[in-house]
Order: sequence, then structure tokens, then C-alpha cells
Amino acid sequence: MGGMQLEQQQALAAARQRFADGGALAESLLAPSVQRSWERSRLAGVQPRQEPHYAPLAASGPRLDDPADRRLARCVRDDLDHLWAAFGGRQWTLFCVNAGGMIVAQREHGLADVPVLRPIQVGRRLREIDIGTTAPACSLADDAPALVRGNEHYLDRFAAVFCLSVPLHGLDGEVLGALDITGTGDRDAELLHGYFRQAALSTENRLMIEHRPCHLLAVQHDARWLQSPLQGLLAVEEDGRVRAANRVARRLFGLPRRGPLPLLTLEGLFAGASVHQRRRLLQTGPAHRVRIGEDTAVYVQYLRGPLAARAGVRSEAAAGQAGAPSLRALNAQGVREAVAAHHGNIAAAARQLGISRTTLYRHLRG
Repeated sequence: MGGMQLEQQQALAAARQRFADGGALAESLLAPSVQRSWERSRLAGVQPRQEPHYAPLAASGPRLDDPADRRLARCVRDDLDHLWAAFGGRQWTLFCVNAGGMIVAQREHGLADVPVLRPIQVGRRLREIDIGTTAPACSLADDAPALVRGNEHYLDRFAAVFCLSVPLHGLDGEVLGALDITGTGDRDAELLHGYFRQAALSTENRLMIEHRPCHLLAVQHDARWLQSPLQGLLAVEEDGRVRAANRVARRLFGLPRRGPLPLLTLEGLFAGASVHQRRRLLQTGPAHRVRIGEDTAVYVQYLRGPLAARAGVRSEAAAGQAGAPSLRALNAQGVREAVAAHHGNIAAAARQLGISRTTLYRHLRG
């Protein structure tokens, strides 16, 4: 591999076999998360020289039966497309797994036929008990970015594979899945990590935006980061209780990194704000500066109010997307809500609704 010396790779392979035979590992040989995955793989009875085992896919094909899986696949799709445009190629595949390690979305080169990548398909579960150490397995287990390359994998079969992943989080900060790039080559891991972290934040924001029963607020110390993956998001119920906060918002307000939020209201969250500032929090308008403490303030922008359940929803099989109303069900308000949910991105809103941009503009004018 280009990024790792041949001697180091050979030393890893020898150490791995000794470890599989019951030996101990030298300190600092592996990243802690990778070492823990080796330990789980050994405990599961996996042997480095065995071939990877993949459970057969369902006879019905790559269909996602769980609504949560379909929602995750829908929300990650645009980010997978952007990452693929930048980093995709014949020797690479990008995919998203759920918390159980099952692939729910994927991008690959249609003409490529790389044997080691061929089994990576939507609907397949990537488990350590079957294929040993992988970056998604490490990310899901440790809730942290992971890099596994060459003989850091537990199976000899993956000695030429580069694998990097970042975790995805749900409304309560729980690990919801992981976003991964895998290929037979070498890449700048630090560069990839930055882009994949941004993509994970973007996907998590889409998941929050789909939480329809709540008001949605965007917050950031720097107003230039609003309407970007770096914006904080707060989902607020009608009574003012803060139902959920994304990773950025939790960090901005010093909230627990994971787990359900404590009982928290907008008034308590913005304790340093004036009565007038708090009154504006759930009102439409441009971003405005609001104090949250004696020496701290954030910019707040009201994105949208609670959304009613969609009417006239077409089937996902027919529409290709969940929650896209039929043309008859569309009205100017529904179109405005879709545009707001996509931060003003007309093309994305039209794609969600299953209409052209020209039709979308016509509904807005109507």
C-alpha cells in the first residue's frame, strides 16, 4: 500500500496470526478501537486465513423493510452522491450502514468488478463474526471515526483494502449507523475524515428536519455557518420544551453528548436573553443574535413550524422516495414547507416532491 511500509504490513500480518493463535499484542501496534475489534473477532472464533462469510441476500432483492432504514437511506442519499463525485472510482465503494451493520444505501461504479468489493450490497450485514475487523464495525462499537487499512483488517483477504468510516447519530445522540468508504488503494485519511465528518453532520441535519411535529431552529456562534452542515439544530415542541438537539447544538449549549435531553425549555436554554429576544425565537425572520449567558450569544434563525402529516403520499416503490405527495395534493404552503425543509434548495425540494423546478415555481406563485 502506498501509505504504509511493506515491513510494517508484514509485521502486522505476523502479529495478527500470533494473536489469533492466543498470543498477546504489542502495545501501540494498533489503534485502540481496531485492537478491540481484533479481540472481538478472536472471541467470535474468526481466523485470519478464513474466507469472509456473507449471509445470502433476501430473495426479494435489496428492499428495506424497516421505515427507519428507509428514512436513513433517504437522508444520506445526497451526501453519498456528493462524496462519490469527489472520491468515487472503479476501485471504490461508498455506503451507509444502520446501527446493526446492515447496508441501507450505497454508491459504486457500475462498470467495476472488484471481487473484494462485490459482496458490499444494500441489504447485506457486515458483522465481525462473519468478516472480522472493518471500519464500520469499529465506528458502531466505539461511536468514533475509524480507519482500518491493509493488515489492520483481521482477515488476510482484506490485506489490500482501505476502509474509513464515521458514525451517524439520531435525535437522542444515539449511534444510528455509519458512513464508509472502502476500496483497494490508499487515500489521504485526514482529508477524507474532514469531508466525511461534514457529510455525517449534513445527514444528521436532514434526519432532524424530518422530525415534523416540532418547530425547528438553527443556531450558531457565527451566522455564516447557518444553512450549512455546521449549523446547530433545535427541535422545539409547542409548549417550548426542547425535544432534540443535533451534535453541534449540544456542543454549543454544553448539553450531554448522547442520550435523551434533560427537561429543558427555550426559556431555560436562552436564560441570558431578554424577554423580547425570547419572544422572537419562534417567529419567522432573518437570523438574529440572542444571548444565552452573561458572556455568550448565538445567532438564531427560525426555520419552520410543526408540519402536519403529509397527505396524498405515494408509495415508495412507485415514487422512489418516501413522503412525496401527489401533484393533486400539492399546494403553495406544502411547496414552501418543502423548500424550507431543504434550506431554500429548489432542486432538492423539487426532487423530494417528484416534480420539476418549473412546476415547483408555478405552485409557489399560485
